[in-house]
Amino acid sequence: MASALDRLLAQELESMIREKLGEKTCKKIVDRLHQRYDLSLAESVKDFYTLDTTLREFFASGADAIEEDFTNRLISINAPANGRPWITIDDRKLAKLIAGAYGDIEKRLILEVALRHPLVISHMLEILGIPISSGYRLLNELVEDGLLTEQGYAENSDGKKVRKYTALFERVKMELDTKGLIVQVLLKENILKESQIIRVLLRGKLGVA
Repeated sequence: MASALDRLLAQELESMIREKLGEKTCKKIVDRLHQRYDLSLAESVKDFYTLDTTLREFFASGADAIEEDFTNRLISINAPANGRPWITIDDRKLAKLIAGAYGDIEKRLILEVALRHPLVISHMLEILGIPISSGYRLLNELVEDGLLTEQGYAENSDGKKVRKYTALFERVKMELDTKGLIVQVLLKENILKESQIIRVLLRGKLGVA
């Protein structure tokens, strides 16, 4: 199963890959992924080791330059000597998605309450006093966008297991400068290390390879 961060990054990264490699090369990559792993391009982005292996099969050491370009366009990471790194979201579309979610009052409240403790959806809505109909829609949007992720299960009154969800980011900083919107995020503990995309694109830079 893809990590929470990889699901968030995957859609924009797939678009970058198609743009960077072009239609003919992309088709060769897609055919090889299907033949060898039975994966689509979108699935291989979420299981990034398979895509990395395939790129190296086609481009050998040239895959490093391709992946470095993806990194530079997608995110940049400020890795301090101590503590967790802040990630700057360099991709404009992804930055706007995050800013839009945290700029929506109800979505922000959901993300804040889910950050403190992983909760089942019904409990979140009960705590926040959000109507069930609109609340489920908002939660589904946050899950689909990758800003809420599954973390464990709880038993309901019938003894059935139901998923609990947690927010991806501990802190989010947003500001405007001459270049436009700048979004920086601090990930929850371990989420950064669980990301195949980060481990491959930033080999050796974070001590997680």
